[in-house]
Amino acid sequence: MLKNALLSLSLGAIGLSLWLHCYAAAPMKIATVAPVGDLVAEADAKIKSLDEALATENSYRENKGTTIPTEAGVLAVLAQAIAESEAKSAWHASAPDVRDGAISIATSKSYDDAKKGLAEVHEAHNGKAGTAKADHEWKSLCKLGSVMKEINKRGGSLRRGVKLKAMTAEQSEKLARDASVMAVLALAAYDDTHEVKSKKKEDIEEWQKYAKEFQGQMTAAAVAFKKQDAAAAADAWKKGNMACNDCHGKFRPNE
Repeated sequence: MLKNALLSLSLGAIGLSLWLHCYAAAPMKIATVAPVGDLVAEADAKIKSLDEALATENSYRENKGTTIPTEAGVLAVLAQAIAESEAKSAWHASAPDVRDGAISIATSKSYDDAKKGLAEVHEAHNGKAGTAKADHEWKSLCKLGSVMKEINKRGGSLRRGVKLKAMTAEQSEKLARDASVMAVLALAAYDDTHEVKSKKKEDIEEWQKYAKEFQGQMTAAAVAFKKQDAAAAADAWKKGNMACNDCHGKFRPNE
């Protein structure tokens, strides 16, 4: 009996240690969600966008309530995905520092604070790793409102893309990157369940089911766009959009 009790305690301790180590990770392997090359390219674009938004104090004031928190929040999500990806990139080791700098920008209360965060992003983007840890809760990377705003924006791009009778290589790559970003943003939505007002386990599971379905369809859409397979991309987009509509119907019926 004592032996069995000790065995149970040991197994429980192992399980707890694994949970403590892995609690912040994405619910699935990043490499199965999106190619790291897509994520890096889109992170680079976000950094450039933030450079423009923070070029002057005037541009900061114009963008601080809209563009800056969304661009920086999405950059934080992308950087976390790059940090967790099994596929390595040029700044994989410093991706957590890019993430922390991006969060600093998104939550900044002044131009000076935002510029300080941007400087941290640039240092890390250039490969300088600091003390940031790879583990981070996905639900606190970016506000859900900003996640949805970015998904809606890129969704418009995909909606137009699936109607193309033929697409250039440049178009297919851009559409694939849009879908990849949406797939990764779905991981943040999966983890951020604060919109489930009931707090019931079954409702949280339903929210996460919709987020996972959307992620899977956006991953499939990215693959299809890279192959310039408009029919497969359209099918994935339709199914992903259906998951979004069903989720809104359940959790935000008045919008």
